[in-house]
Amino acid sequence: MFQLITCYSPPAEPIPLDILDRLLQHNPNSIFTGDFNAKHSSWSKSMENEKGRVLFNGLSSSQIHSSLEIINKFIATSTRSNATIDLIIAPSHMSTASFSVLPSIGNDHHPILWHPSIKISSTYHRFPIKRTRWNLLEIFLTFTATYWQSLAASMLHSEAFFSLYERFLSLCLSRLTFINFRKTIKPSLPQHIVVMIKQKRRYLKLFRQTRHPYFAVVLRDMPKMIHKEIFHHKRKSWLNYCNSLNDCNTTAFWKKAKRHFNSRAAPIESFFVNNNITSSSIDMCNIARAYYEEQFSSHHCNQSEIEIEANNVDIEIEKVLTNEPPCPIIITYHHLRRSVASLKNKNSTGMDGVSNRLIKLLPPTHLSIILSCLNKFAATLQTPSHWHVAKIILLSKTKSKVISIEETRPISLLPCFSKLFEKCFLIHFRKWINEQGILPAEQSGFRPGHNMAVRLVSIVDQIGQSLQKNTAAAALFVDFRTAFNQLWFHGLWLKLVKLQCPLYLISWLRHYLKGRKAFIDIKNTESSMFNLSKGVPQGSCIGPVLFIIYHYDILEALSTIHWKHLFADDLAILFSPSSSMSSSNMINALTDQIKNVLLRLINYSIKWKQPINFSKTHWILFHRQVVPQIPNIICEGYNIEHVKKFKYLGTILDAKLSFTEHIDYIKTKIRTNMNTLSSVYSQHLSDSHIVKTETAGKLESKNLPSNTPMV
Repeated sequence: MFQLITCYSPPAEPIPLDILDRLLQHNPNSIFTGDFNAKHSSWSKSMENEKGRVLFNGLSSSQIHSSLEIINKFIATSTRSNATIDLIIAPSHMSTASFSVLPSIGNDHHPILWHPSIKISSTYHRFPIKRTRWNLLEIFLTFTATYWQSLAASMLHSEAFFSLYERFLSLCLSRLTFINFRKTIKPSLPQHIVVMIKQKRRYLKLFRQTRHPYFAVVLRDMPKMIHKEIFHHKRKSWLNYCNSLNDCNTTAFWKKAKRHFNSRAAPIESFFVNNNITSSSIDMCNIARAYYEEQFSSHHCNQSEIEIEANNVDIEIEKVLTNEPPCPIIITYHHLRRSVASLKNKNSTGMDGVSNRLIKLLPPTHLSIILSCLNKFAATLQTPSHWHVAKIILLSKTKSKVISIEETRPISLLPCFSKLFEKCFLIHFRKWINEQGILPAEQSGFRPGHNMAVRLVSIVDQIGQSLQKNTAAAALFVDFRTAFNQLWFHGLWLKLVKLQCPLYLISWLRHYLKGRKAFIDIKNTESSMFNLSKGVPQGSCIGPVLFIIYHYDILEALSTIHWKHLFADDLAILFSPSSSMSSSNMINALTDQIKNVLLRLINYSIKWKQPINFSKTHWILFHRQVVPQIPNIICEGYNIEHVKKFKYLGTILDAKLSFTEHIDYIKTKIRTNMNTLSSVYSQHLSDSHIVKTETAGKLESKNLPSNTPMV
């Protein structure tokens, strides 16, 4: 337990040390805050005064006082001088240097924000309920369109104007968003049930005061009545919802039900570093910043032939773009409307304080302003500076809350308008990719018209063909280490030039990837900035497309006699021996083929700076033999682990291709989801409603990805 004490000591009055002593004796874990008007060289840069000397002597007078420490030292809290007179005095075990002085909000004192090192829990906790007046916001934006059109024209649709416009939208969203605090988050109940609950509380209070048996009898029956009414209310609401289902359109059903199946990553509470657990947000930010700054630092230059060629191409491109700037991309109103429509309808705001839902709400007059600005940015290759800054949050790859930094996954939060600009560019970029036929047919990731099911059907069919011939087959599953974070910029320019990519596309990409920075955010604590000298932001629209373009030739670097499958960075290679080969030589022949492919793959990874994660690279032998002799595969000193089953693109492939493991996995998943649905469905629903709801789920499952829970 702790107690928070606030104090104001006028300049002409002494500090009430006797009162503070009594409070401190009552609870040693006391935090004193307030305007003490005390100046001393121990905490203030200004001249000392008598109150400062008295407070300093008081804090040094006894052992109980010596445990107290002034948190905010040598930072001016007065707007009229450099004096530190607003103090936070706390026990030393709560002390931390994590404090900041905020700008003045109108008076002559600066607010002080302090993050103590302890976790403070309280039974008095209220939950914020946020509501936005979207209709009023849309009306206000419509009426202000004329002003912003004239201002955009006078400021020549520059990045300075757009930063101002982003700020305006962010402030409008904040102004029309209201937050109410409630003790609990619960669904609304009908008024008659609320009245019954209030009556029960009133009877409970009367019983505690009088101990009358009448109130005891009422309190014995009322909870049952309330629970019964709540049950009937929930049942009636669910029946009405089921009656509203349309068998031809079950999107609404899954939109309502999917929140029961979403498994969120556990929040990261601590880092495990050198056999120690670090929970301080500042220390965690410093650890994460050092790790990811090194991960995103420039590739080591070996002066290899390909590096020299890539550097020369980079210099040549820069000269051409400087001397003969190409015609920029032209974004049409149709492109913009198409990109806005493709945005997910999310309320979460980006770095610019603007959400996707706000952008989708903008009237056509505002979209015309945005269109002119985006075309100006494309022509001048100048965008607001914060568009090149990413806020990185870390997600846990495991279910644990205490993890090592290597078990984190970085997600870049980018400004929403920056992602809209990316989507408009992707229309032109994808058009060039499709017209040139650059990507191999085996690549199914992040390509419109291609999906994961095609890869799975192909790989299962090819394995089945080998097993039907009474031969064996082998599969090599390759994992690239931090794949999206390793993209080599100079290598990308070299490949785009060899593909004869138009200069106007290259110039846009160079501007997008140049000068990018990021910072880490953990527990509302931000690290300092660091540069992103390689890799693409995870969370961007264009990042995955650049990755698959960068590795368009990875399959060409391998042998052409094998079946190859790609889904973004998930690479699988199938090996099938000759049907005339004896069973004793078959497995050795397969392992030799795997070694040859691995050698080619290692050379490719070194050449194009895309390291392989050998600890997560595995191979599996598909066979019908009883106890086959499986040799070890060691290539260039790396041991490739053999496994009896492997989960590829959500499907578990076992050595016999029996799908027994996968069926058991699906059964467990269905059983878990049915238990979840049982809490949603009323146990007393009629059979017709249950059949109708399950039918809706089956119809919808045809359009769901393979890893979506269904019943």
